[in-house]
Amino acid sequence: MELGMILGELQRPTLDELLQAVRGYGFTQIQFGYGSVCGSAMPPRLEPEFVQDIRRRAAANGIEIAAVSGTFNMIHPDPAVRDVGLERLEVIAEACQYLGCGFVTLCTGTRNLESMWRWHADNQTQAAWDDLLVSMERALAIAERHGVVLGIECEASNVVNTPERARRLLDTFASPRLKIIMDVANLFQRGQARAENVRPIMDNAFALLGDDIGLAHGKDIQAGEGLAFTHAGNGILDFGYYVEKLQACGYPGAMVLHGIKEERYMAESVSFVRNILARRAP
Repeated sequence: MELGMILGELQRPTLDELLQAVRGYGFTQIQFGYGSVCGSAMPPRLEPEFVQDIRRRAAANGIEIAAVSGTFNMIHPDPAVRDVGLERLEVIAEACQYLGCGFVTLCTGTRNLESMWRWHADNQTQAAWDDLLVSMERALAIAERHGVVLGIECEASNVVNTPERARRLLDTFASPRLKIIMDVANLFQRGQARAENVRPIMDNAFALLGDDIGLAHGKDIQAGEGLAFTHAGNGILDFGYYVEKLQACGYPGAMVLHGIKEERYMAESVSFVRNILARRAP
């Protein structure tokens, strides 16, 4: 299993310097976001030459673009905001042919107006679910037009906040263009982040979603009543068991590191996960 990272967790003045730093830490794959190279994470327009240049620069550093961010709030209370998000998703999906990437990450969204990563009680209403279905139907039509796959994940603050709800969404559409991003740190609800819960929570998620994983994130969570995310090796997750579960369901992709809030922890996290992968190598 190769090692990847979410590009936005490193900062450098230029794209070349950024990609060199990625390679310097030993990563061979990235989850790319346009926010790292231009003023917007969801640009209104992307020129083919600009996107092709990103692909060339990544390849020159031995880096594969495994996924690209297309996240917007799929259940924002204002339909006009959702419409803009879908328009920008189409731009990103269309550019995937030039980026050499066929996997686009989504955010199922929240009713919270301040951040699409914050909880709102209305997320669990039927109206919120219905809005998600409308947005997802349109997103899947975009994916079909441009030949890409969309990835969602369980997020405690989003409308899809449990493996059960993720399974429900997958079954509703039954589309080969909709897959799961498995981020086991995101499977915990408030009050659940305890060591004795780690394996049972993973077991449940893999039983429900293991056959539909399109991307694996490597983030950790610290013990406590809240949701304190952190870098791999600095929390309670059993990464050896995580890798074992991924291998058991035939996941062929990389472990994409996430949650590295300060670069000074990057080498430590890479070393931790690389040692896990080495011990679990077939």
